[in-house]
Amino acid sequence: MSSDNSHRPLEPLPIVRALFLTFIQAHPQSTGYSLMKAISSFTDGELKLKSGTAYTELRRLEKLGFVRSAQEEVGRKRRGYEITQAGEMELAQIAHQMRFRINRVLNPLLALMESLNSKSP
Repeated sequence: MSSDNSHRPLEPLPIVRALFLTFIQAHPQSTGYSLMKAISSFTDGELKLKSGTAYTELRRLEKLGFVRSAQEEVGRKRRGYEITQAGEMELAQIAHQMRFRINRVLNPLLALMESLNSKSP
């Protein structure tokens, strides 16, 4: 393997982070609630984040400088989120890691599994 990822251990991918950053980038000023609904809809209901998980992750993303939030001045005082330049760079890095794993690990593993299953009696 000649990729720059070849000598680094495969850390768990931050899928929830990737989902939030992607949907915040696609829909700036989304609220936590609307992001939870969008992620659930995107995954056909397979991933339903609890509000504690969602808001903890949003606070973490803000603390890391990947998103910034602003509270609405009128109405219910909801908080809208937007991605920062650092968040865009983080999202690009996650996408790179995902592509690497798909191409170098998951596709070859799936091919091996399928070839072994085709040889089974």
